[in-house]
Amino acid sequence: MDLETLTTWCHSLAKAYSTGIRLYRGGEPLYYYSVYPLHPDPAEPYIPKILECEEEAGIITTPAYQFYGFLAVEPGLWVILGPTRALRGDGRELDELLALLAVPAEEREGYTQALRSAPVISAHRMAWLLSSLVTALRGQPFPVEQVWLDIRPEDSQQSVHTSHARQRLEDADNADAQQMVRQSYAWEQLVTSYIEDGRPETLRELFSVPPRVAAGRMAQDGLRQVRNMGICTAALSSRAAIRGGLNPQDAFLASDLYIQKLELVTDPAAIERLIQEMMIAYAQRVERLRGPQAGQDRFFRLCAQYVSQNIFTTIRAEQMARELGYTRAYLCTRFKQETGISLTRYVQQEKVAEAKHLLRFTDQELGDIAALLDFSSQSHFQTVFKQVTGETPMAYRRSSQV
Repeated sequence: MDLETLTTWCHSLAKAYSTGIRLYRGGEPLYYYSVYPLHPDPAEPYIPKILECEEEAGIITTPAYQFYGFLAVEPGLWVILGPTRALRGDGRELDELLALLAVPAEEREGYTQALRSAPVISAHRMAWLLSSLVTALRGQPFPVEQVWLDIRPEDSQQSVHTSHARQRLEDADNADAQQMVRQSYAWEQLVTSYIEDGRPETLRELFSVPPRVAAGRMAQDGLRQVRNMGICTAALSSRAAIRGGLNPQDAFLASDLYIQKLELVTDPAAIERLIQEMMIAYAQRVERLRGPQAGQDRFFRLCAQYVSQNIFTTIRAEQMARELGYTRAYLCTRFKQETGISLTRYVQQEKVAEAKHLLRFTDQELGDIAALLDFSSQSHFQTVFKQVTGETPMAYRRSSQV
């Protein structure tokens, strides 16, 4: 198998199991990909132990009781999957890992959130996965009993088929149910932090392979259950966006619109997609406030916040400049220099972005939306909308229906 095909295969495995994957030839890393933003690679302290193993496939357990599975594609070429399972321990194990990886202090909270969101895959299920992969690669059976298992870091080598290991694996499987509840909270904290930080692309990556999470029962009916989950998510997302700088009135208005839409959708799968799109949309709005081109520049953030807070009114450069403490000429010139677009164009883009939410999540007529966003007329609204998006408001409404 050539390297390009092998890395494609590895990428697919990572997507399928919502975890990290890496390729090593000898002691040299060839490829690393993680569904979660885990850099540096948390497997680094355990790589030497894996590469020293003489077995074709196996599983090691870290001091924090996370699993890494590995297999030899060919002599000297290793595929390593993990981590799986949520962290355990009293915190010392995690602190030691962060120290070994030299994760900067200001990045430790986010790194830990991602690490705690590792998928729940027990050693037993990981062993069957490795067995199937080696069987496929070899073209001949590789029994699960041959998967080498280090059930705890201090244990001696033992195989899956021994009664002691089987009992430990059953205990681990039972613990997974409890771990999943803890993982669900970690997942919630992770995704809301990405909304607060304005990171929609990271959310898209996570949602492409979401983990199994446990939600409390909020209704006997399955459709009502998923709708209630959506309502709770709308509340969490709006508050995360407010922490990220979004105007509270706008955040709560968007939340109300999403909830209205949730009540209209009757397909649970469509509701789940809508929930993900809602979270991404909130993250996008925070991202726009922070400015992809202007970064964390205070000037841009002041301008963006002013536009956000006045999105339903007429925004005039003279008044905006006066309230922010600038001259009109300075405001317009500097805004163009820092963003690459004129202030007028930026305001139009933000109003169109708000119009998209109204078109998708309400049944309001075009004239009502035009009036709400303070366009001079419905015709003017339609002209600006098409200039910004390349399609008419009604075409957008039809194409965006769930």
